[in-house]
Amino acid sequence: MKQALNHIGIVIGEQCPYCQKFRSPLDIIQMPGGAKVCSPCWQRHEEAVAALSAGNFTGRCSECDKHWTELRSASGRMALHFENGLYRPMCESCDRTYVPLRRELYKGTEFAHARKLY
Repeated sequence: MKQALNHIGIVIGEQCPYCQKFRSPLDIIQMPGGAKVCSPCWQRHEEAVAALSAGNFTGRCSECDKHWTELRSASGRMALHFENGLYRPMCESCDRTYVPLRRELYKGTEFAHARKLY
């Protein structure tokens, strides 16, 4: 009788504080001041900065990962949130979900008053 070999694999991952996904430690970027971000989140930040300078967004939503071509067919508008030193681009749908969850970021601002985040 043959014995079955049980192979146990160990996966090492580090959680990105922005997208909350576990990534390979090689995929985590150390920023000055001890902050960390995964390379996909950093790429989205770079796309958001480019959109701010050019006035045209050609990236993906940082929450649902939809490409800008998919988003254009819906409303065509994006929101940018500045969180812990990075810009996070979001489609309108994800923005509506995200903003109420992050009331503390907007407390006391005109934005919070306009969105009724009291």
